[in-house]
Amino acid sequence: METVPAKAEPDDGLWCDLHQARPRGVLPEAARRRVAAFVRAVPEWGGVVLLVGEVSHWVQISAGEIVSFQSFLTGRLAAALGAEGLPDAMALADVMSQPERLAGLLRSAEVSGESGVALGALIGAELAATRAFWLGADIRLIGEDTLSTAYETALQAQAAWVTRA
Repeated sequence: METVPAKAEPDDGLWCDLHQARPRGVLPEAARRRVAAFVRAVPEWGGVVLLVGEVSHWVQISAGEIVSFQSFLTGRLAAALGAEGLPDAMALADVMSQPERLAGLLRSAEVSGESGVALGALIGAELAATRAFWLGADIRLIGEDTLSTAYETALQAQAAWVTRA
């Protein structure tokens, strides 16, 4: 078992999951390999790599090391709720400023059939929780699907420095 901080690419070539005590988390080996490939391409870069998928991973990089990370089930929850497309800007802003509104907005989206509201609420909650990761940081988003586009749109709405990698 290897814990953070750790080199993105292990010196000994033995790949494994990365563990973190606070917040408790696991960065799976496959996600670590994706981060390492990015770091290998731009070794002097420092910032946040955002891997978007069923589980999203916010990974802080400095001097070629994974310093910390935080993971979220937003993609899995969005799929379970049928939330897709672009995130609703009002729902995103509402949940970012008042996270306690999340469950109510999800119910409202369920009743109205507005999947963008649900997606906006879910991504808004994640952005509120990760504000310390992305505020003022250089973010490289890795993902090719519509969920990645939703994250990119949401981050751009917050005037975050996000680039698709």
